[in-house]
Amino acid sequence: MALVKGTDLRIFVGTKKIANETTCSIDLSTSMIETSSKDSGAWATQIPGRKSWSISATLQVDYADGGANYTYDELLTAWLDQTALTVSFKTATVADTTLTGTAYVESKPVQASDQEIATVEVTLRGTGALTKDVVGA
Repeated sequence: MALVKGTDLRIFVGTKKIANETTCSIDLSTSMIETSSKDSGAWATQIPGRKSWSISATLQVDYADGGANYTYDELLTAWLDQTALTVSFKTATVADTTLTGTAYVESKPVQASDQEIATVEVTLRGTGALTKDVVGA
């Protein structure tokens, strides 16, 4: 088993990693459907329902052209145009797990504190299935 460093996990839009990312996370969720009845006794019972997912990141605001990186400006354009993006949560290491799906930019509050680099917290809300693959396997 090889532990994964947080520094190595990145969010990609297509083949471009998100520029100036300082944190990232993925939320995987299943809504539960209650199946309790009078026959269940004191314990609630449930079955899994729909699954959903989202990916979040904090990045430093930089309007410059990212070249190989997906920039804040490109995220802003995707939000304005309501563009569906192919996103991945992964490392660049061969044989590591990659999670990929289609998402929309849901929110992106910008924070600009005195004497600090401006940051944006972006949430990419998944639409449809999230697939699991292995890089280079």
